[in-house]
Amino acid sequence: MGITKDRYIATYEAHAIEIISNNWDKTLNLLIDGNKVASASRFLPHNITLTNTFEHDGVQHTVVAKSVVHFPSTDVTLEIDSKGIILTKTE
Repeated sequence: MGITKDRYIATYEAHAIEIISNNWDKTLNLLIDGNKVASASRFLPHNITLTNTFEHDGVQHTVVAKSVVHFPSTDVTLEIDSKGIILTKTE
């Protein structure tokens, strides 16, 4: 876990998907193409699910990001249209 934040990234159909866990302000953010589209407070450790959609070539895609607490660690996962997407942790 990073001191100030953990950042996970993936690319889907040339769209950048990011999940950022900010330990400084205690939030979990979902970004699509650099725009924050969903956020939740992480003040106390708990499971969080963030959802949103984006359009690619006229088709709507559903994004589901999950942060599941397994004290003392947390598992972060990403699904697009119910299919698991590999995330790369960068920080």
